[in-house]
Amino acid sequence: MINTAFLTQSPLFRNLDETERAQILIIGQVRSFKDQEVIFREGDPGDGLFIVVKGSVRISKRSVTGEEALAILEPPAFFGEMALIDYSPRAADAIANEGSELFFIPLKELRALIEAHHHLAMKLLFALCEVMAQRLRETNERYMSIFTIAQWGGAGGPAPVP
Repeated sequence: MINTAFLTQSPLFRNLDETERAQILIIGQVRSFKDQEVIFREGDPGDGLFIVVKGSVRISKRSVTGEEALAILEPPAFFGEMALIDYSPRAADAIANEGSELFFIPLKELRALIEAHHHLAMKLLFALCEVMAQRLRETNERYMSIFTIAQWGGAGGPAPVP
């Protein structure tokens, strides 16, 4: 049996009241993944979002040089939320970094819940915007770090400005 407290710890669901969290629990399901098991691949349909309940998940992109890890997510992180916004295919791979338990919320059921309960929708969308704004800030900081390193070069002296 899963401890349902994970929803109160999730940045996406912590502002929901008890009844609203119960509605999320009803439509979701716990899924277990083994170490290194693929949860989804880049290009797969975005069919829902996941909350890490136990273990960790690696979000990565494949390149000619191999796998590039973008993030390691641990409880109470969530991922796959972009499917809520634009119905686009998955933008990266998600792989269990170790044996993990994830709470999966199907997109179709979540959208129906949002359409039926506008107050819940506002809470979820506001929380989603907060998280996405924070992720964008972090991405901007990483980009600027990389840009600065590229601009000033390594031990060989300054590199040309791109």
